[in-house]
Amino acid sequence: MLTCLTIRNYKLIDRLECEFNPGLAVLTGETGAGKSIVLNALAVLLGAPPGRDIFRDRQRPVIISAVFTQPDNPAFRHQLEELGLADGGEELILRRQLALNRRDGISNRVYLNDQPTTNQTVSTLAESLVEFVDQHQQQQLRRPGQALKLLDTFGALESAGSRYRELFQTWRRREQELAQWQQELAEEARQMDYHLHQLARLNQLELDPEEEKRLLERQRQFQQLGRLQELAREAERLNYTGDDALLDNCYRLQETMLELGRRDPAAPRFEEALTTVIDTLQDLHQECADYLERLEIDEQTIEETEARLAALEQLKRRFATDVEGLVRLREELKIKVENWENRDHEEARRKEEVSRLHEAAVQAAQDLSRKRRRQARILGDEVTRALRDLHLPKARFRVEVSDTDLGQNGADRVTFLFSANPGEAPAPLDRVASGGELSRLLLALKTVVAGRYRVPTLIFDEVDTGLGGPTAAAVGRKLAAIAGRHQVLSVTHLPQVAAFAEHHFVVTKANHPKDRKTVINLEYLHPGNESRIIQELARMGSGARISRQAEELARKLRAEALEQATRNLEAP
Repeated sequence: MLTCLTIRNYKLIDRLECEFNPGLAVLTGETGAGKSIVLNALAVLLGAPPGRDIFRDRQRPVIISAVFTQPDNPAFRHQLEELGLADGGEELILRRQLALNRRDGISNRVYLNDQPTTNQTVSTLAESLVEFVDQHQQQQLRRPGQALKLLDTFGALESAGSRYRELFQTWRRREQELAQWQQELAEEARQMDYHLHQLARLNQLELDPEEEKRLLERQRQFQQLGRLQELAREAERLNYTGDDALLDNCYRLQETMLELGRRDPAAPRFEEALTTVIDTLQDLHQECADYLERLEIDEQTIEETEARLAALEQLKRRFATDVEGLVRLREELKIKVENWENRDHEEARRKEEVSRLHEAAVQAAQDLSRKRRRQARILGDEVTRALRDLHLPKARFRVEVSDTDLGQNGADRVTFLFSANPGEAPAPLDRVASGGELSRLLLALKTVVAGRYRVPTLIFDEVDTGLGGPTAAAVGRKLAAIAGRHQVLSVTHLPQVAAFAEHHFVVTKANHPKDRKTVINLEYLHPGNESRIIQELARMGSGARISRQAEELARKLRAEALEQATRNLEAP
């Protein structure tokens, strides 16, 4: 619910702040006073595009902010959590700051609970906070998509619609994937001989990612073979075979230390340390012997190594990659060849999955269609009854659900059919409904659907234009009925509608005391100040010069409205 709205420097508004409550609130004022400007500012806050003419003072920013209580809507709270904007509080504070920059463009900053956010985020969240009902929405009634949406809302079919859309989208996605796979398969067919030839060449070499590294190490070994053998033999001589070899000296040292220990118990003892050194030197001798044996390489081994390296190098140049890339390419080609060999089985599997998903989508669409047709009859009857309350006693309203191709919203085309006069068959709205009839039809629909709406605040902007007399009073009763379930704000010129308001705001124009420019002021008529409310209702009925008859009519309208409100409260 909207609880507070603050507007600064917006068109004719210098600074305006007003608080709102549950129930029906109306904004009234003389023609041209700027009533719709207040609602336009709220629309801009919630994401409507601003024009360059919004600045009262081009040197100052436009600042619009509003406070909402969070709707009782788990999906909305989940949205906030996903966006990282849930702070645990029960209020939402939206603020938009717009300023002209040097190039005469508009800078735009948006905040939610004092956290910067995006225009798209606010527009998405606003769909769960406020719905604007105006003459533009009257025209939207003529669109089949709007009729389907209203029918689903009335019938509480959103969940069924969501389940269907999920199935439909999965089916279409798999169908597109099948078509893409078949296209790729056709391309593979043209290249399969080449792939098989490449794979055979790569398999022939029995590639190993580490092989090239080992071959290069052996090549470096071959290139310095003589020197390696010389160094290894010198190491063997110093350690084992030479006249003064380390191993022989260690044995002699061990014997000397043992005799020294026998002769003097206080002599140093190094038996364990010398044993470890001797074992290490023995290991070194064995390693050198093995190494020298490995260095006994024949010419054939050298030629084979060089040939293998040359083959690898040729393959690397041919495929413009390294050995690891060749291994990856081999595995990719294996998969392509395996997929090609298994293509019939895979195609059958994919087609069966697409067929199964399509059948599930068709079944869900048929189920959704049956529910829509049942709800269409109920909606048509209830709206027809509501139209009688709005002084269209002979009007008939029908919701036609016809078959169409399977699509995003099912397999139904929903059309609103209307007839205002007896003897005339109901026909699509764009052929038969006048502006006044369309206004009452929209209001009848909103009244009937109101109980199913999740949006807490409905704003009606001059939907009663062109109506009067008993019909206008009926509109007031309908708005009051909707206000029993939602917060309702209505801009109206009709005293018959305004009389039903629980909260009444009057918009007036005046000259600003500082710059003498015209500004809009908003006066709240306190519910206890009945004389001021009567005066405004009388002005709405007669103009600036209020006659006694106008005052009497205003009192009568107000008394009837209050009596109706009392009956509504007493009704079970």
